[in-house]
Amino acid sequence: MTPADVPLGMKLKTFAGWNQTPADWQRFLAIEPEGCFVGRLDGEDAGTVTTIAFEKRFGWVGMVLVLPEKRRHGLGTALLYQGIGYLKSIGVETVRLDATPMGKLVYDRIGFRDEYHLERRQGRGQRIESHGCLAATSRDADDIIAFDAPRFGANRSPVLTRLLAENPASSLIHRTADGRLDGYIIARPGSNAFQVGPWLAESPDVAEELFKSVLNLLADKPIFFDVPLPNPHGVALAERYGFAVQRPFIRMYLGMNRHPGDPRQIYSTSGPEKG
Repeated sequence: MTPADVPLGMKLKTFAGWNQTPADWQRFLAIEPEGCFVGRLDGEDAGTVTTIAFEKRFGWVGMVLVLPEKRRHGLGTALLYQGIGYLKSIGVETVRLDATPMGKLVYDRIGFRDEYHLERRQGRGQRIESHGCLAATSRDADDIIAFDAPRFGANRSPVLTRLLAENPASSLIHRTADGRLDGYIIARPGSNAFQVGPWLAESPDVAEELFKSVLNLLADKPIFFDVPLPNPHGVALAERYGFAVQRPFIRMYLGMNRHPGDPRQIYSTSGPEKG
């Protein structure tokens, strides 16, 4: 896949009703340029798959999409295997993905195992008072990356630095009284709604202040976020602020999964296409 294929990616995601923008496709290509692929069927570009490697610990497969009229010919499965094969070829230990219940049937057959469930929540921003949150700047990037890594399970500085640079007005941090970072949140525009995530915090109180700040920034705008169900506080915050369940996901893995991170401090993921 190259930047010239971004219109194909947007066409495919529109058929699927997904939330990605051209900036999302360009981010995939910038971070993992050799690991994003276009599938052809009968001489026509008809599908995509993207990958992102997080160190050699694990990699993500996402954006497995096929034109509606080209489905049921094995192209989606071939693209999935292409993504898995690429990650294995560069030495990645574990392959992970976020599956829909329908997609899970395919992943079960090729050896993926369930890790935990997530829910996409949808609602709207609202004018609400919050305290203690600061706009994230480039000077905060190292602290955010260090805070994030043990909770996510690997260093994902390429993703975080790009998200912070692309969304300076909707990236926030929280620090303790002595200046230590204890939470952060990033929101970015999507085709259908703002996507909130990653959103990580040491405590429910910090998580709530970060969320209230983003709700205020995005007052009256549609918002999605993907909360891991191992984090009951994240589910409670979704309910408290009126965010309904849109659809479920299942986080799955192929391999040893020796670096699971800590989903109890993850209030929203970066999205099903990149963890």
